[in-house]
Amino acid sequence: MAPSNFPKDLFQKLLDGTLTDPESVTLFAWFRENPDSTDPALESLLEQAYHRSFAAPPALLPGAGDRILHRLMESTTPVVRMRRRWLQYAAAAALLVAVAGTATILVMRQRPATPLAGNVIKPGKHGNYATLTLGNGTQIQLDSAHGNIVRSGDLLVDNHKGELDYQGQAGSAELHTLTTPKGGQYKLLLPDGTIVWLNAGSSITYPTAFNETSRQVKMTGEAYFEIKQAAARPFVVNVAGKASVEVLGTAFNVNAYADEPGIRTTLLQGSVRMHVQDASAVLHPGQQAVIKDAQLQVTSADTATTVAWKDGLFRFDHTSLDEVLRQVARWYDLEVVYETGIPHLPLSGEIKRDLDLEQALSVLRNLGLHYRLEGRQLIVTP
Repeated sequence: MAPSNFPKDLFQKLLDGTLTDPESVTLFAWFRENPDSTDPALESLLEQAYHRSFAAPPALLPGAGDRILHRLMESTTPVVRMRRRWLQYAAAAALLVAVAGTATILVMRQRPATPLAGNVIKPGKHGNYATLTLGNGTQIQLDSAHGNIVRSGDLLVDNHKGELDYQGQAGSAELHTLTTPKGGQYKLLLPDGTIVWLNAGSSITYPTAFNETSRQVKMTGEAYFEIKQAAARPFVVNVAGKASVEVLGTAFNVNAYADEPGIRTTLLQGSVRMHVQDASAVLHPGQQAVIKDAQLQVTSADTATTVAWKDGLFRFDHTSLDEVLRQVARWYDLEVVYETGIPHLPLSGEIKRDLDLEQALSVLRNLGLHYRLEGRQLIVTP
């Protein structure tokens, strides 16, 4: 039975950003005392907020609501967990969260961020800033070369709208390498029909024709694979020369950046076998293999968080600040410097990857991060 005393006027002020500190104490006291309320007035307000078109650019997406708490700005009011059916609407509210040492973010509708000394740094882009290196060493800049860029026998390589598509069969196989710098992403369709999404600062080397017994590629950085099933020809990914992934037909993500503490392979569909030195393990959907110091460990994984980059998002779930900033640095082509060590600030939430750097960093600024930007160097200060 829904309580009849829901403070509708105070919640409306919360959504409008006009709630005072004394009023916030009253509002959050109601949430604390009624954590499982089904009050229709509250749900109506949340639904209105969800569908409202905010004037300020959204820093985060509504999907972040599935994993978050909420509270009013930086005030020290009590916080309670909202019921799951409310959360799809709550994500549209103008809220920031800071609970138990973990900062969690929602869609923002607040004051414009203070400009970073006029230094506007644009985000990276899918489909730009990639290089194709042919077997003879010739390099093709894919942001300026379009259409049919390579012909070899019956093989045609088409570059169109951020996709590199290998069609037909090459008379003789040679190795090609697709490379993305910081701030770039690219999609690749291999000769066997396998699809690869290559993240920023990554590379993949592959033959223009696979043989009859196996399909082998080599990658660095991060890539998401959807393997074309061919039971007689196993697909093998050599991961930065340190490990390998053997598959038949599946979808998985490999993160093997040199500045990450280990190699992470996350399975979304099918099954894969990870190999590192004398160790191996079979993964099932929802599992992740972590290789660190040549040791292999299998854990459960949040697959949506792992592949969010492919869908144009930064997505975090209690992620450490240094890992968050490594992702930001790759996408915005930055160098991150910590003046006095790395602050302890785990983050949860989603940020759109098409925001300017200033907009993306405004989220962290509101959560207490101090920094300055000098050119493309992000300096984190005490």
